[in-house]
Amino acid sequence: MRGVLILSLLACVAAKVLYNGDQVLRFTSEDLATRELLRLVGQQHQLKFWREPERMVGPVDMHVPAHKVTELKQLLRQYGIEYDVMIDDVQEVIDAQVTPRLPQLNLAEFDYNKYHTFQEIDQWVTDYTTAHKKHLTKIKVGVTYQNTTFHAVKISTGGSMKPAFVIDCGIHADEWIGPATCIHVIKNLTEHKGLTTKVGKILESVDFYLIPSANPDGYNYTWTKNRLWRKTRSPTSGGCFGVDPNRNWDVNWSGPGASSDPCNDDYYGPHVWSEANVRSQRDFVNGIPNLHAYIDVHSYSQLWMFPYSYTFKLAEDYHLLSTIANQSVAAIKDVHGKVYTPGPISKTIYIASGSTADYFYVHDKLKCVFAAELRDTGKHGMLLPESEIQPTAEETFAGLMVIADHVMNGSCM
Repeated sequence: MRGVLILSLLACVAAKVLYNGDQVLRFTSEDLATRELLRLVGQQHQLKFWREPERMVGPVDMHVPAHKVTELKQLLRQYGIEYDVMIDDVQEVIDAQVTPRLPQLNLAEFDYNKYHTFQEIDQWVTDYTTAHKKHLTKIKVGVTYQNTTFHAVKISTGGSMKPAFVIDCGIHADEWIGPATCIHVIKNLTEHKGLTTKVGKILESVDFYLIPSANPDGYNYTWTKNRLWRKTRSPTSGGCFGVDPNRNWDVNWSGPGASSDPCNDDYYGPHVWSEANVRSQRDFVNGIPNLHAYIDVHSYSQLWMFPYSYTFKLAEDYHLLSTIANQSVAAIKDVHGKVYTPGPISKTIYIASGSTADYFYVHDKLKCVFAAELRDTGKHGMLLPESEIQPTAEETFAGLMVIADHVMNGSCM
């Protein structure tokens, strides 16, 4: 862990993209014409949306650079579009997200309620699986474009051909709460093994595979250069970098809800499977025997969704998926009172082609496939403070165990 600390300190020295004076504006109008106007304004002024106008429900969140704030607010007044300032200074929120911490040189000193670099996460995976080697295994998922090796953790109490449940976190680099939550889930599952609890019973019947950080190159970049980076880090064209790894899968690839612009956050890539980390994740998951369930963990908006994402057509297993999702959000609410919205991805958030969830539902014929958007609903967005890590992880764990219970009981076969 000492070497990891040195790397982390060196990373902090690198020049970073700063967002001083940038604001995030929230628009609550459900009027379709207003949303289309916001989309056009964003396109014309090259603005980034944290919550897109194309979303089926809920507000629109627009990130406005400091040098455009005055001009844009004047334009909005001219159009008669009302808004609230959700974040007054983006850089202040970024600076407040990671609080000071003591050096963590071994497993005993690892702080589960702090955000960690990829190097720290991967070292924790090594240390934690070694400490619990009877039931935990560190497995190589693959290698990224920048030659970063990333891993999964298998949790199993033994036995062969038990149904498997895969949980992946952090495919979008800026969604830090995902990897932090995955770490908590691994720890919580490990602490329940051998107990006569509901979770202990599930562990006797289900194998878990968790990928804490599915986009290491992008995640590294959020620490060293640009906190709001979303994509991978492969060079594309026009001097741009990165592909949206959740638009690069072979299911309606390059269709609606994905961009052909290499500079766009939703860029689908030069070709299907162009991204090394996506190919690695595909091959790793397809190699898992007896796979019954999959969930792709994101943030933010507090949603618990399921296929399809590329079409408004209802999934063949809609009633089962809807039942499980409703049970999951009820379990989540029971923990800290947070309300999550269940539903099909396309109808709950937006149309998105080439997604992870649709691939495993369509190509792998899995019945139980989900995509979650964790806390919050917009006060902090992707910049969720560290004080929110534990409660987010606790309620997410409750939702995940609902899915696992259905895997155990054979609903997902």
